[in-house]
Amino acid sequence: MLTYNVAPTPHPDLSAAALADLRAAAFGNPLDRSVRSHPSHERAALANALDDGLMPDEVARILAGRRMAEAFPIRWGESPQAYASRAVAEMFVAYLQ
Repeated sequence: MLTYNVAPTPHPDLSAAALADLRAAAFGNPLDRSVRSHPSHERAALANALDDGLMPDEVARILAGRRMAEAFPIRWGESPQAYASRAVAEMFVAYLQ
């Protein structure tokens, strides 16, 4: 007969939903954390947008009050330069629609 040594559940009296809420409180929303942790990506994208001919008021209209990384999410492992290029291309598409 096989036996497995497993650690006891840290909160055995909590339901799965309550455990999920506990983890969310401990770690925060991962999307929020990823958006806030990439200011270099956002700066690069904004600089590229202005260099490529978008005016600041046009950028503001496209973003509609959102941060750059919220409007155009950063892909995992994407460098600031690669993100800036892709985000500006997506901004032009959004501008033309």
